Amino acid sequence: MSEKLHDLRLVGTSESAGGRFAKLQITGDAKLVGNVACTNFALPGTPSSNGDLKTETLKLTGELRIRGQLQAGGCSGMGDIAADGGMRGEKLSLSGRIRSDGLIEAETLDVRGVVEAEQGINAGQATLRMYGPSRIKEIVGGTITVRKSRGLKLKGMLQTDPNTGLTAELIEGDEVYAEYTSAEIVRGTKVKLGPGCEIRRVEYRDSLQVHEKSSVGFAVQL
Repeated sequence: MSEKLHDLRLVGTSESAGGRFAKLQITGDAKLVGNVACTNFALPGTPSSNGDLKTETLKLTGELRIRGQLQAGGCSGMGDIAADGGMRGEKLSLSGRIRSDGLIEAETLDVRGVVEAEQGINAGQATLRMYGPSRIKEIVGGTITVRKSRGLKLKGMLQTDPNTGLTAELIEGDEVYAEYTSAEIVRGTKVKLGPGCEIRRVEYRDSLQVHEKSSVGFAVQL
């Protein structure tokens, strides 16, 4: 017999023990004590959790701080996520800021904003559209796309943060496109560098294209 799960709703400044829930909704500033597992997590608020958070779906509007690991089947929304223990998900699609001390793993990762990943990203498909300076140890995946957000240009906001761009040690994928990126090594089957890149070494198998406003220290075909 399957366990019957109940909904939990927290409003205002409150605290709740961890546990297993169906739908978990937080409005306001709440603290979750212990590991939490739920089928749906919705938060128009600023909660924090001192344990792991596991959910089938996460809808973010606000700020979420997790001192453990985030595991989500699907994650979408706008705001700020910080996870000390890393993130794992099928599809992570967010606008805002992601900060992770652990590895970020996803089948599909789509971020509009800023990413700070101490251990890096591993994704089947990773798309980063940067609003501000991002720092990622390494990005490994199938298809990797790194761009400066065109939305900022349309809004005339680029001048507010001239340092918008990505800094990484390694970017490696089957197909790699990067712009406004500083990296030690870029490695891929097909590599295309748009404007604003400074890459120390590029290793490619089939093709390499470099924009005239980018620089590569050394390029080698494998």
